[in-house]
Amino acid sequence: MAKKTRKVLKQESQQRAIQQAVANVNAADAVTAPAAAEPAVAAAPTRALKVEITDELDFKFVRSDVRRSLTLAGIFAAAMIVLSFVLR
Repeated sequence: MAKKTRKVLKQESQQRAIQQAVANVNAADAVTAPAAAEPAVAAAPTRALKVEITDELDFKFVRSDVRRSLTLAGIFAAAMIVLSFVLR
């Protein structure tokens, strides 16, 4: 199975965020609306909220790539130091 591209992962993440926001709004409406609410308010269609993409969400994949690169660099640096003592 091919690895998903960053664009696809970002789109899926945005779709999940929108679905979660809509579910939260629907749940909040169900909790805050009294049982004898006006029919016009209860019959109003639920619209999807526009979710802001923050820097944290936008650069999440970059952070993981940088962490992986730094980990590999640290491992290789430690291996070079160990080898410098072993191969004298």
